[in-house]
Amino acid sequence: MVTIKDIARAAGVAQGTVSNVLNEKGNVSSEKIKQVMDAAASLGYIPNERAKLLRKGRSDLLAVILPNLRSKQYLDFFMSFKAYAENHNYSVCQYLTNDDQPDAEINALQDIRSLMPAGIASFTSFTSQSDYIPYLDGKKKIRENIIFIERDPDISCKYIGFNYGQAGKELAKKALEKIYTNICILTGSLRLSNELAFYDGFMDTMKNSSCSVSHIQTDSYRKLQNVMQIFHDSTPQAIFISNYGFAESVKDIHNTFYPELSLNIHTVSPVFTLPEKDFDKYELNYRQLGKIAAETLIENDLSGKYPEKRILENSGFRDWFSNIIYSDNKSPLNILTLDTPSAYTLRSLSRLYTQKTGIPVNITIYSYDEIYEAFTNMSKDSVFDILRLDVTWLSWFAEKILQPLDGIDPSVAQCLNEFIDGTIEPFSMINGHVYALPTSPSMQLLFYRKDLFNDPIYRRTYFEKYREELLPPDTFDKFNRIAAFFTKSLNPASPVDYGATLTLGSTGVAGSEFLARFFSYQDNLYDEHYNVALNSPAAVRALEQLVEIRNYSSPKYNSWWTNTATSFAGGNIAMTLLYSNYASDLLSSTSKVVGNIGYALVPGGNPVIGGGTLGVSKYSRRSNEALSFIRWICSETIASAETLLGSVSPCKKSYENYEIVNSYPWLNFAKDCFVMARGRRVPELSGFPFDERRFLSIIGMAVKNAYSNVQSPKVALDHAQKMYNEQFLNRD
Repeated sequence: MVTIKDIARAAGVAQGTVSNVLNEKGNVSSEKIKQVMDAAASLGYIPNERAKLLRKGRSDLLAVILPNLRSKQYLDFFMSFKAYAENHNYSVCQYLTNDDQPDAEINALQDIRSLMPAGIASFTSFTSQSDYIPYLDGKKKIRENIIFIERDPDISCKYIGFNYGQAGKELAKKALEKIYTNICILTGSLRLSNELAFYDGFMDTMKNSSCSVSHIQTDSYRKLQNVMQIFHDSTPQAIFISNYGFAESVKDIHNTFYPELSLNIHTVSPVFTLPEKDFDKYELNYRQLGKIAAETLIENDLSGKYPEKRILENSGFRDWFSNIIYSDNKSPLNILTLDTPSAYTLRSLSRLYTQKTGIPVNITIYSYDEIYEAFTNMSKDSVFDILRLDVTWLSWFAEKILQPLDGIDPSVAQCLNEFIDGTIEPFSMINGHVYALPTSPSMQLLFYRKDLFNDPIYRRTYFEKYREELLPPDTFDKFNRIAAFFTKSLNPASPVDYGATLTLGSTGVAGSEFLARFFSYQDNLYDEHYNVALNSPAAVRALEQLVEIRNYSSPKYNSWWTNTATSFAGGNIAMTLLYSNYASDLLSSTSKVVGNIGYALVPGGNPVIGGGTLGVSKYSRRSNEALSFIRWICSETIASAETLLGSVSPCKKSYENYEIVNSYPWLNFAKDCFVMARGRRVPELSGFPFDERRFLSIIGMAVKNAYSNVQSPKVALDHAQKMYNEQFLNRD
């Protein structure tokens, strides 16, 4: 076994230095850190985790006891539990009870105890009080760091689960609504509390019904035989099932052996983000359950306090087709949208709308400049019913080319509360009217290589050079300093070629890069006197900072944010500024940064918002159907599905979907940042429309002229100010 003494000898340093480096303590120079780490690696050093445990008294480890990982609900729970724990610097170990075998659970507990975990989450297989001895402490009480999940023991303990009795009642109500006369209820063992609660809720609701109800109990070992039994006698009209894994077995046997028989399958299910047509599902959010279980164990580890019992809200029957109008007019709806990732998910999901309503949906995708020209020249002969506007264009175009949605249906205002805080005003409201609904709200975020920022050698080297910690920058001066540090031409020790990116394709795109920096100095486009000064000292400094990045980025700048995402995903860049609705490309199959993506507010803490909003064309002859489609595509179920496919949801409830949150963790962060964004172009009460595209063209030309050294930043902005005055102030 390699010892600290061996490493010290190989590295030529003191043993205390080795100890400090391995434990990330002490004031050790970057040179000695590198010597120690190189020596440890060459000797094959493996840390003695057991010794660390004995010194500390417990580990930063959480244990999970599950029946299996085949069933989607348990896999959902575990993946979310693990993601939350690891994001909070805890590791996770899993143990399976082989589908509720008590002996396997006892063996798991013996192994877990030796690891001295900070907490245990258990889907226990035990069903009687005498079984729980392995969970007891010296005082014959359940240990403080144990939470039972889904199955509530009949003892004093900590527990988190759902209202399984309510699930049974709601599924029974569905049976009554369908006027079934012969049904079967399929459950697991009624010795498990969740199964018994489901059964009692179901049967209590059905007790006064004339419907014939048969009941079959099963488990993972007998389920195939028991399901076959259902079809041996008189096949029921419908089966109501307490467990999604059992429902899959019913479907498989029905489709394989009895496809000619009509059978409706209703089941308790984990949440599905994408549509699934095999079952009528009553959903329970097991990913949320996993997150809350991990969160509770960690909070208890830090504070020593536990809630006794916690019942989470059931998701229930999620409606995939809310707000849809079924029209006799089957002529197509035509949509014009910008070329973004969400445009292609919109094209896919609109097929569901067509399948349900019989109304074809045609989606035309234009570039940034093309769509602005189309909106500018739109007239009565326009063929489009629905328009996707950039949020910053809504002020200028709303009253010119859109119908007020509250004029089509006054109740549309009621759905605004479903959307993320901070999005309603910029994405929907113009002069007191609802003109559009948000479809892909986004904002600029700072993305950075977490592995580089956490590396002890780079952290120490940076500190030695600048006398400050290597942290995600909160000013653009720091941003540029870090970008220089990670540029190989300036620092040969940098592991990447470039410190940052620039996105400067069109003048509009270049203007957006400038605003990110300008709004770090000034809340809004106008100053405290309501004047727009594009050549102010703050504006000049912002442009100087942008031009400086030329030295720390690729000579071939990115033309659009999809290119920026691809560049950063290539693994040769330390930081990037990127709109959150383009960030899904960071996780592409070719990405080299997966697992090492950090994210933070843009420097200055005043992010530029972006993304799209959907409105009904002023010239549409199908206003009601168009609004119906917009409300449908902006509803939580569809917006969540879009997000999983690479878009961004406007709905608050989507961010309780941990399949989304775990896939794109920055979205939950971005969701809370809309209320921080200021960046108004005109004072709130002015009511004046603002031509964002024209403004960005002016400021973007200044950026490009300064970037290419045609003009200095000051001269370029003086010219921009002159153009702004001519085009925005000196108008009739």
